[in-house]
Amino acid sequence: QSSRRIHLVRKAMADQNLDSFLVTDRANIGWLTGFTGSSGYVLLLKSSELFATDSRYTEQAANQCPGWQISKLASSSPEEIISLFSNDCGASLGFESGNVTHANFSQYEEKVGAGVTFIPTTSLIDSLRMVKDSDEVNAIRIACGIADKAFSHIKPFIKPGVSERDLMIELETYMRREHGADIAFDTIVASGWRSALPHGIASSKIVEFGDSITFDFGAKLNSYCSDITRTVMLGACSDKQKIVYDTVQNALYSAIDAIKPGIEGVKIDAIARKVIGDAGFGEYFGHGLGHSLGRNVHDGPGFSPKSRAIMEPGMVITVEPGIYIPGEFGVRIEHDIVVTESGCEILDSKTTDLTIV
Repeated sequence: QSSRRIHLVRKAMADQNLDSFLVTDRANIGWLTGFTGSSGYVLLLKSSELFATDSRYTEQAANQCPGWQISKLASSSPEEIISLFSNDCGASLGFESGNVTHANFSQYEEKVGAGVTFIPTTSLIDSLRMVKDSDEVNAIRIACGIADKAFSHIKPFIKPGVSERDLMIELETYMRREHGADIAFDTIVASGWRSALPHGIASSKIVEFGDSITFDFGAKLNSYCSDITRTVMLGACSDKQKIVYDTVQNALYSAIDAIKPGIEGVKIDAIARKVIGDAGFGEYFGHGLGHSLGRNVHDGPGFSPKSRAIMEPGMVITVEPGIYIPGEFGVRIEHDIVVTESGCEILDSKTTDLTIV
């Protein structure tokens, strides 16, 4: 995989007239090399590829990055990094502008030397990572399966008198203990009026009879994330809660049914937004419909009112419509999908019917 990905990056470099490229973003480094440590640099020179890291990780890098020339760093100073480019960087040296501080930029530019232009790039590798290969899709599918199992596991624990935080701890502990997974992001457990908070991180609030309870969580395994949301009702479901739930579910599948190669993200977002608006809840759906998913939980653009991303086979994107009524309750349901040659496939459990626990 590494050689194929290097080829893709070098083609993108040529398109931007870059002779060499410094990669500092951890997700991009992992995608290119297979390295899972926390400190390293990729240097794509005119005639070679280097992976540089310090003594903590040189042995790990040798095992995880076959085919790469490993350079041992005494420090991570800009001066030492730039010195590795020596005389093989050409006239234009690209860097990831979203991942380099202004202080480091100033030092890199100072050290790079006369005759070399230090050129900022935006999403050069990130855009390549938007389209996943079969191994990546399978890794996300496995992470989705762990999240599905975690949701089945947590249901018996949802009862009056339990805190949101207790439910969060049980959910995360299960994924770690039973599957060796990390959490993909801070788990959301939001009940009752707090379920109207789209990012209501688990609190000490006690769940109560009649609460709408939203769980938004994901597993991360082998460097790839899942991200699913399920909303359940505790003990009973009011007529209004059912109407809202059914509306969100209808928006979810109306959008998914329309996903196919060649369609713009903004058009998928509009489909879900129209369903919710036609039901009279348009003002209560304020966020985008979904985002790209992969090595990062937010791994690039997806579906939103401003998204001009064109769907391609291999893109993995969340679809997560929601309705949030302040002071009352909220409902969000989320699937992870992969765009296929003819449409899309749901990677997590396809069962999202209203659940009363």
